[in-house]
Amino acid sequence: MTEPGPARRRPERTTVVVATRNRREELLTYLGHHEAPVIVVDNASTDGSPEAIESAFPGVRVIRLTLNRGAEARTVGARLAETEFIAFADDDSWWSPGALRRGEELFTDHPRLGLLAGSIAVGPDEVPDPINAELADSPLGPASTGGGPRLLGFVACAAMVRRSAFLEVGGFDSVVRFPGEEERVALDLAAAGWELAYAPELWVHHHPSALREPTETRQRDLLRSRLLTTVMRRPWAAVGLEVRMATAAGSRGWRALAAALPRVPAAVRRRRLVPVAVETDLARLLPQVTVTATPAPPPGAPESLHPRLSVVMITYNRRTEALQSLERLTSLPERPRVVVVDNGSSDGTAPAIRERYSGDPRVVLVASPENLGAVGRNLAMEQVTTEFVAFCDDDTWWERGALDLAVAALSAHPLLGVVTGRILVEPGGREDPINAELLHSPVQGPEWLPGPALGSFLAGASVMRAAAFREVGGFSPRLWLGGEEELMAADLATAGWELCHLPEVLVHHQASTVRDPHLRRRHGLRNTLWFIWLRRPVGAAVRRTRDVLSTAPRDRTTAAGITDALAGAGWVLRERRVLSPRVEQRFLALEDSQRRSTARQYVS
Repeated sequence: MTEPGPARRRPERTTVVVATRNRREELLTYLGHHEAPVIVVDNASTDGSPEAIESAFPGVRVIRLTLNRGAEARTVGARLAETEFIAFADDDSWWSPGALRRGEELFTDHPRLGLLAGSIAVGPDEVPDPINAELADSPLGPASTGGGPRLLGFVACAAMVRRSAFLEVGGFDSVVRFPGEEERVALDLAAAGWELAYAPELWVHHHPSALREPTETRQRDLLRSRLLTTVMRRPWAAVGLEVRMATAAGSRGWRALAAALPRVPAAVRRRRLVPVAVETDLARLLPQVTVTATPAPPPGAPESLHPRLSVVMITYNRRTEALQSLERLTSLPERPRVVVVDNGSSDGTAPAIRERYSGDPRVVLVASPENLGAVGRNLAMEQVTTEFVAFCDDDTWWERGALDLAVAALSAHPLLGVVTGRILVEPGGREDPINAELLHSPVQGPEWLPGPALGSFLAGASVMRAAAFREVGGFSPRLWLGGEEELMAADLATAGWELCHLPEVLVHHQASTVRDPHLRRRHGLRNTLWFIWLRRPVGAAVRRTRDVLSTAPRDRTTAAGITDALAGAGWVLRERRVLSPRVEQRFLALEDSQRRSTARQYVS
């Protein structure tokens, strides 16, 4: 084992800073591979790491911290270093021979270069880390170094920094800690005018420690760090999106929110928005939606697809249900093309659909990198070229022949924008309680309607005119999911489109067991209140708010829904647009049935 130290390279321009905690064996194994002076910052280890390092490597400077300061330990090491550049390493990683010298040359040739990210080889077999490909594919354009693209992120154990730039932006901080600490530093470097670049020729060897935390814990902590970074540097709208994505992630997301909460006051105190140029780069870095499709057969070809109708289905972490519904939809005699939006599932839904329907022109898979909720339908509509579109959820499917009935009704009545069908609950084909309300709707519509006029509709059981959908902009990103139809229905009516119920158009619903009823109720209550405040006149808004709250259970879920609604009061007031008297009459007519409804109560 060789000992790192200044005797090997003079004059020294780079210091390797290693942050560690309770990994004595890894340090003793890998410290000797470094080709530069090393500072080890020990995060209050209890396994004798500092003493073991000092005994085995007397040339290594060891800094003992009395508390575990996480990633901030690297900042401590950087402040104590006296070289121009810092190369970070973990206790289970080291830089390849010659890499630091090449990094120094790049920094010297490019004075505004603040950070270099290297390539990572994993394990004894030196397998390239998948992150290498992500860095190489950065859409931010070529860096001034010419070797790789510009970046707005990095992996700390494979990064070299210009010490002055790193310290200028404060280094790693005490708010984010570890893991996911790199994002805020990257944003601040870019905001200060420093360039971040990928240098693929700089290799780092990483032999992951067996003492690493479980994957679930790491994913939770990464989400926590992202939330805190967003609070510190991004607009409040971005914070709201991160929170919604966390709550949609289930128990892991809620644990991340709980872990982030105690640090939010410190994050707010350090809040400083990045410039517009950096926000623009962030938007370019968002994971891209992937679309898997097979061209449809030409018109008139054998077994051609339905020429006028498509089906749109959204799904999230319901692989079994989604595959079952797809099987039923693709076997319909109408042969509609089905566009499936996978809302960032983590259960293998997208790969399973891609594998089963590869080469099948009946199915288009749109894989979203995040859970867009109902807005996933808007994404699907970018793939729809037909005149009409039938929506369904991953636990619903249309009866054979029902879609042709809906198309016939829409074709016969040019001002009809939405047809909502009759729902049969499976197993057993029982009538859904909502059917009676739809059939006896008190809304007054024109005489030409083929069925009872409606004030709203059910997205998972409706067929729409694509032009009407696009005219009103689809589903609101503000509402995300849960009662999202009411606002869209009001806007459709305002635009002159009619909605009706056709009981002969049958749709089956076998409610998934993979759902969070409390979260769904929370979102439904919030969205109902937002609609009331966005579109109803003041008197009606007060009355309907009272009615909704009086029928909701007095529990934590209701309190959370009300809190969410109040948190959005600012944008609601800015975007408030009261319904015309004609459309308001529809919602006035619905109030009595809404108060008495058993199918619409906010219980879970």
